[in-house]
Amino acid sequence: MTVKLSRREVLRLAVLGGAAATVTGCAAAPSGVTWQAIPSYSLQGTDPKRVDYLRSVLDAFQAESGVAIAPAVTSADTAAAMAKLLLQASQGRAPDVSQVDGYVFGRMAPYARPITSQVAAAGLDVDDWFPSLRPIMTGSGPDVRSLPFTTDVRVLYHRKDLVPTPPSTWDELIAVARPLAEQGHAVLFPGGRSEGAVATTLWPQYWAQGLELFDASGEPAFGSGPGYAAMRDALAVVERCVAEGVTPRRVATFGKEDDLNSDVVAGRVAMFIGGSWQAAALNNALPTGDFFDTWAVAPIPSISGERHVTTAGGWVWAAFSDDPEEVDAGIDWVVRAYVGDDGMAAWCTAGGYLPPRQSVYSNPAYQQNPFTPVFRDHLAAYSRTRPGARKYLAVSNSLQIALSSVASGTTSAAEALDQALDRIV
Repeated sequence: MTVKLSRREVLRLAVLGGAAATVTGCAAAPSGVTWQAIPSYSLQGTDPKRVDYLRSVLDAFQAESGVAIAPAVTSADTAAAMAKLLLQASQGRAPDVSQVDGYVFGRMAPYARPITSQVAAAGLDVDDWFPSLRPIMTGSGPDVRSLPFTTDVRVLYHRKDLVPTPPSTWDELIAVARPLAEQGHAVLFPGGRSEGAVATTLWPQYWAQGLELFDASGEPAFGSGPGYAAMRDALAVVERCVAEGVTPRRVATFGKEDDLNSDVVAGRVAMFIGGSWQAAALNNALPTGDFFDTWAVAPIPSISGERHVTTAGGWVWAAFSDDPEEVDAGIDWVVRAYVGDDGMAAWCTAGGYLPPRQSVYSNPAYQQNPFTPVFRDHLAAYSRTRPGARKYLAVSNSLQIALSSVASGTTSAAEALDQALDRIV
């Protein structure tokens, strides 16, 4: 009689066989569910806290479930890694479960497997995720297709001794910043050619004017009319800061938020727009370790001051296997390590991230810093995520060039926008 084994039973035997091989000295390697992560989120990371956590939870998961998890690590160049993953997904060759940058998941959602039933089986409630993150989970469809497991938010940091009352508008900010700049204390933000620069510096100013980046047909919504005026005015904020002398032109070389850190540590900054993750890093970098005492956090100023918007980012897990049991096993694993109550609390603590699930903030295992409650409030009240439109990357790349040319003082806001529109096809 022929006995047919399920995929899960095969995986369980592979694990047991691997354990036996270790005892007897054989070199058999168990097969299993492929789990792909970028290096810093994997067993090959350089942070001992993260690696120790992942190793311990992986060993326990495999021993208890009988499922072998085969780690795979993608490139540290996340743009290249996501481009490769999108190609693999479109060809049916993506790893069984993989880490995906949240802002590009919309393009991968058609290839990701529905996991609504797995989410329910894990006892997770979609409404527990912050509202701005829920569209990423479904990819604009009816089913859950991804699980956000980290997030972040952009804010205005201000030195309390120099700026005791944070500005609400850019007019207020420039008025406060002029005398401080004369004393060597600048206003900084990333203005270079990078995704981080437009997400932090440009999109919030555009969104705060009540406009969408894309229209219902998926085309850029700023080619003319109110959208054009809003994008021009968003770029003009940067133009004015540089022209008024409160922001140095070298911000055009700042491709990411962390590029500002050395100026902050050196005491040359009065205010800066940056990410939530920078607070702990700067506190550790300051020789006095008093960042949380010296600085405060406020919403990013807007042109009108009546509406404030920020960009939320983060990473998600998605399943791409055609085998339902591999999907089950892969989602079981990432829920255990990164998404479930204790897993998310532990991982976000180890990595210094904000949890994307609201209930995790009250989990005793999640260790917060003094600014975490403010970051949480901003996620709930002000955050938006980048759209998953087909032309998003083309729009982002073109506006990155526009932003850096305005920040360098070489191009006016209107001219830079016109050039950007000519590049978008």
